[in-house]
Amino acid sequence: MGYILHKDPLPGSCQVMTPGTLTLVATPIGNLGDISPRAAKALSGADIIACEDTRVTRKLLNLTGTATSARMVAYHDHNGAAMRPWLLDQLADGKAVVLVSDAGTPLISDPGYKLVAACRDAGITVVAVPGASAVLAALTVSGLPSDRFMFAGFLPAAEGARRSQMTELAELTATTIWFETPARIARSLTDMADILGPRDAVIARELTKLHEEILRGTLDELAARLASGPALKGEIVLLVAGRSRDDEAMDDAQLAAMLRAELEDQRLRDAVKSVVEMTGLPRNRVYRLALELTGDGPNRRQDA
Repeated sequence: MGYILHKDPLPGSCQVMTPGTLTLVATPIGNLGDISPRAAKALSGADIIACEDTRVTRKLLNLTGTATSARMVAYHDHNGAAMRPWLLDQLADGKAVVLVSDAGTPLISDPGYKLVAACRDAGITVVAVPGASAVLAALTVSGLPSDRFMFAGFLPAAEGARRSQMTELAELTATTIWFETPARIARSLTDMADILGPRDAVIARELTKLHEEILRGTLDELAARLASGPALKGEIVLLVAGRSRDDEAMDDAQLAAMLRAELEDQRLRDAVKSVVEMTGLPRNRVYRLALELTGDGPNRRQDA
């Protein structure tokens, strides 16, 4: 995890934490200047800090000059089931426990929600110290609609599962946000261009860091750009516009007429591609109707 050192000193005073309370503390996603005074005080005053990776959190504390006598313990996917009862016991004994992730806001794409749910069930108070979030930072700079959005975590690594999730979310009218790895981003964009059509999309890379980069374009444009250019590096947030509400302006009767015309001299696959390019409609909607028109969907599927 790379950080940019912020030269302005953080307030050094320590705030006494509330005993028996779980505090969720957001940490910087890259720029150390984004740690808040309240977050620093919470970390300083904790009895226990539950970390995704204790090495990363120790580095953050050292770089920000945040002194703490807290016991640091690992809490992640692989040990969560074993650690939760112990943490609940510590909270019941009046210890002030802070939960952090490696970067950003806890519970966003990490196992913290299970600890929070267990605390709620046990009647233990949970409070948040808000701050940096890669999801919200990417959304705000993307220029995509932000009145409604869905965060879908990391895209599945397996192609079949990845395409299945894209198809499942294709009808959403909200902006969809994913985390993706540099090794898979090009393939994911190609799949999305095929399934979702030429929607607007944004790649937000290395947010708040020295090499921050925002790439905008349609899905097919971004897919072509990555296919012909150097591989992306760093941490990536991928945002895709939702299905346009104007999609419904073309009813199935109009769409069917276009498909019939294209199917007269083209294979199903090529006819679907032509109609998607002409209308900008999601491929899965056009393909589904094309299968209904041909009447032999299973026999045609290999052409699509």
